[in-house]
Amino acid sequence: MLEGAPASLVAEVFLEVPETADIREDVEAPEGVRVHWLARDGSDGPPGRLALDAVKAATLPSGRSYTWAAGESGPVTGVRRHLVRDRGVPRSDVAFHGYWRHGRSSPG
Repeated sequence: MLEGAPASLVAEVFLEVPETADIREDVEAPEGVRVHWLARDGSDGPPGRLALDAVKAATLPSGRSYTWAAGESGPVTGVRRHLVRDRGVPRSDVAFHGYWRHGRSSPG
């Protein structure tokens, strides 16, 4: 997504990966994009927890924005709740997709 983004994009991107070895230094992003790599490296807690904590602690730009979040259901929903309840972001400005649940198999 970042590699195809317009050059004018300004964004904070939080990417959580299982291990430091999974970090890709070759990701191309527009100049106004800061990519925050978050490696679990065996840390306790469910996947997505580091990303949720990083978003909560982040200094985000003021003004209107758009958020897209995807991943394990709990933290993704947590990101939306935090932005809407704690930061006053309109619900319509947050798209989220919790497409799997930690510890549960997918149906089918």
